[in-house]
Amino acid sequence: MTHQSYLYLKLLLRNNLFLDLDEYALIDTKQQGLVCNFMGMRLSSAFQPILRADGKVVGREALLRTSLFEHVELMPDTAFEGAVKVNRVVQFDRLVRTVHLLNHARGFDEHELLFLNVHPRLLTSVIDHGRTFEQLLHYYSVPTSRVVIEIKEPTNEDDAHLEAAVSNYRSLGYQIAVDNFGTAHSSLERVLKLQPDIVKMDGVLIRTTENSHGATSSFNKLVNRFHSAGIQVAITGIATARQLEIARQSGADLFQGYHLGRPEFSADARGRLCRNERLAA
Repeated sequence: MTHQSYLYLKLLLRNNLFLDLDEYALIDTKQQGLVCNFMGMRLSSAFQPILRADGKVVGREALLRTSLFEHVELMPDTAFEGAVKVNRVVQFDRLVRTVHLLNHARGFDEHELLFLNVHPRLLTSVIDHGRTFEQLLHYYSVPTSRVVIEIKEPTNEDDAHLEAAVSNYRSLGYQIAVDNFGTAHSSLERVLKLQPDIVKMDGVLIRTTENSHGATSSFNKLVNRFHSAGIQVAITGIATARQLEIARQSGADLFQGYHLGRPEFSADARGRLCRNERLAA
């Protein structure tokens, strides 16, 4: 990143996202790509591929990697809990998505979909969802249609907030994915009412099908139910060849899991691309 582009980025973030890069110390590292600091934590991005049935990568999910004082790894939920406690979760969530966007732009195909998780607290803490982040997307010439906002499945008490947030995001052109469908509190009716573009099945569902014909039949019917509502289905947590086979036979649209590709830093992706270009030369 040149000095001039860095200064412009600082101005853009300060004016549109109310973020000050001097506070967050954005650093370009060889190992993890761009990282930044927040409340004593180092924040970085890893990306896991999402594939179609033909094996083509159509997008990547951005995953937060955090460490305390650069040494002790933290779970992302722990990092967010720290931001919630000091009432900075909106700022933190925006910062994380900004780091994800910058890293994706440096290491991966610009035409891929970028899947970004949004913290549930953000949905109830702001009004005009997606508007401020849109400014940063425009700067990097990324249309909102290439960004998939991942949200947790709603519970009864936050349905209204979530529906309003989805409406705001959709009006700006973002795609919407409901994440982790298939957990204990999942409700088919609530998700169908929300009408997301994509439903991401929790990994527990595909694991259950491996040893149960009945579970496989129910799984296939669920995929068909979402398809009949015009919703794409992504199967996550695919860890074996057998699980991938079952997922493909179900007619699902998208596939994700360690069997297909592990999360990687943008620096690793850039390094691999450079090595391939040298071999092809």
